Amino acid sequence: MSSLRRALPCLTSAALAASLMGSAPASAAPSPVAAQRDSIPIRGVDRAALSAAPTVPSAGRSGDRVVGMTDALATQDFRVAGVTWSGERSDVEAFVRTRDAETGRWSGWSLLQAEAGPDAGTSEAAATRGGTQPLIADSSDGIQVRVESAGGAPHDLEVDLVEPGTSSADSATSTSSTTSTNPQAKPTVHSRAEWGADESIRKGDPEYGQVRGAVVHHTAGVNGYSAEEVPAILRGIYDFHVNGRGWNDIGYNVLVDRFGRLWEGRAGGLDKAVIGAHAQGVNSQTFGISAMGDYDVVAAPDVMETSIERFTAWKLARHHVDPTAKATIGGVWRPTVLGHRNVGQTDCPGQYLYARLGEIRAGARERQGTAIYKPSTSPRRIERGTGGSTLRAQTTGDITWRVRVSSDEHGVVADSTGTRTDDGTLEVPWDGRLPDGSWATPGSYEVVLSGRDTSSGAWLPSWRDTVTVTS
Repeated sequence: MSSLRRALPCLTSAALAASLMGSAPASAAPSPVAAQRDSIPIRGVDRAALSAAPTVPSAGRSGDRVVGMTDALATQDFRVAGVTWSGERSDVEAFVRTRDAETGRWSGWSLLQAEAGPDAGTSEAAATRGGTQPLIADSSDGIQVRVESAGGAPHDLEVDLVEPGTSSADSATSTSSTTSTNPQAKPTVHSRAEWGADESIRKGDPEYGQVRGAVVHHTAGVNGYSAEEVPAILRGIYDFHVNGRGWNDIGYNVLVDRFGRLWEGRAGGLDKAVIGAHAQGVNSQTFGISAMGDYDVVAAPDVMETSIERFTAWKLARHHVDPTAKATIGGVWRPTVLGHRNVGQTDCPGQYLYARLGEIRAGARERQGTAIYKPSTSPRRIERGTGGSTLRAQTTGDITWRVRVSSDEHGVVADSTGTRTDDGTLEVPWDGRLPDGSWATPGSYEVVLSGRDTSSGAWLPSWRDTVTVTS
């Protein structure tokens, strides 16, 4: 059963309130805080430390040979850690354990797998280092790292530690519930300013692609962080991605914490097709949403799944994508809601969260309600006097639609409206003529498809395309 069906049988239930975490924006943006970071070289294998260290867990164990091993090291305080190296390598993984700064106790081993980032051949990829997913730790002052690989040791191997510091952002947001009865409304997403992002370290301008689907991720490390610790953890991941991995910005488009709160990741606009650095090879065709925590060892909370559903429903609806469908993503016919493991050599987003992707797909589809999917015009280029073009789209639910064709020279040249109550294909032809019956003159003609839910009156995301008439 999807978490929507679990959470929505009674709108006054406590389960709904708990599943829709969010809060109003803070009255003033917190001041950015510079993170403190350290990079510790991993020079070969410390054989004495390897012999004395606790055994790594069998679950997730690669069986590859050890190519890097440190002693149990005293370090600066840190909340986020990750292992990096020169060049891209997908055959490297690390086991990391940390020492709690308050109790002095050492954690068990956490598995960090290689996490490819920007798409190959891009300017962002040119300056990056290979590395693992980020580890979320309790406040720690010690670390031990074991690196394994089927190949040789990566060059310039090191472990990066990030202490994000304290900020007014750390107490600026709560877990109080806010939501809307409008299924088309954007979920509450806390802004970058609300988690105290230091915009001075971000590089370049956002770049834009298209959205054909969503990729679900998780981080690694502890799952028991408090609500107040989340902004600092986000700042730590941000610093690791930018200063440790060399990326332009945090890799994920959106993150969700265990309380169900959504947080803006990569800058550029949540309603736009911002290209992230979360799943190499499909970044320009997907958005990435990352669950904060390790969901290979515990189940994701229901409130987290619900928030993933809600944001995925809204985001994919903005780009006219059905969460239960398939599409060509990265040249392969795939589900439109994927786990990172489906497009990379990783176990991400963990066995427990991955097992719930079917529920997330169904729940997101149900949340979308009335929707327009896969709009297109064909042909998009026509010779004057030979015919016109047809708009096609899949619609679902009770929809009142409108299609307008216009140009700067002639204004509106075609205007069609109608209603639909059955799921199916909408086809709206334009005959390639002007209102007076003459053939459209050469130039660009904008096609706009708009619609609203007939029952609620809620407007759906519109869609635009250009048809070119040639001489």
